[in-house]
Amino acid sequence: MRYDLPKIVHGRTGLLVTRLGIGGAYCKTAEGYRAALDCGVNYVDTARVYQDGKDEELVGQAIAGRRHELILATKAMKRDAAGARQELETSLKLLGTDYVDIWHLHYLNSQVEREQVMAPGGALEAMLKAREQGLVRFIGITGHNWVEVGQAAATGIFDTVLCWYNCAMNEPETLVFPNTLEHNMGVAIMNAGRNDKLFSSTGQPAEADFYRYVLSHPAVHVALLGLRNVERFERIAQGLAERATLTAEERVEMETYGSKMRAMGKL
Repeated sequence: MRYDLPKIVHGRTGLLVTRLGIGGAYCKTAEGYRAALDCGVNYVDTARVYQDGKDEELVGQAIAGRRHELILATKAMKRDAAGARQELETSLKLLGTDYVDIWHLHYLNSQVEREQVMAPGGALEAMLKAREQGLVRFIGITGHNWVEVGQAAATGIFDTVLCWYNCAMNEPETLVFPNTLEHNMGVAIMNAGRNDKLFSSTGQPAEADFYRYVLSHPAVHVALLGLRNVERFERIAQGLAERATLTAEERVEMETYGSKMRAMGKL
């Protein structure tokens, strides 16, 4: 079922994205991806390394005939220019497209890696060249280390960022978001539900509230949900179509719940 999901401009990219996006790596079939797309989502995230390359192939099958409607993001793991360029060419082939909207440096989690990709002959060279050639429209970074992601964002070089953020992990509010706001970067969030670990067996808080929480922050544009469970994706899409943000009081309630879960070692 198609839902009327709210949209927002993805920072300086100017891309109009649905506030819920599809996260790659978990769905095993093209049909699953199509079902998520049928909810009205227009942002699809994958990566060269997901499912040993199979993920891009599945996404490519799922987006056939509707590529023009979508914001497509993928990632390169290689840190050198030649390796990253080869990954991009493979990604384009498997995705069945001649360009991607956002090309991320994947899993940039250490100072050594950050310096390596930005040095002469590093992956950043391949990214800038691919952008000039029209093979990618915008470039970005992803990572699980908020300090390193924040440092990369502070350079102002990248158009977008993808990182962890949820009601139990608010570190990005001080380590990442000030830099993304300064440079008007597009911000995508993963782990709003911490790989489903934040979800309660009682259904309270509601699943959609974890996504409403991150979308309530002014720095955040889109929250990604990996397709471990297509039915859950559909429920959350429906919920966000009804309401995409929380009140200040509701945010505090979510943070109280998240702090409790983190203290209990649930994450």
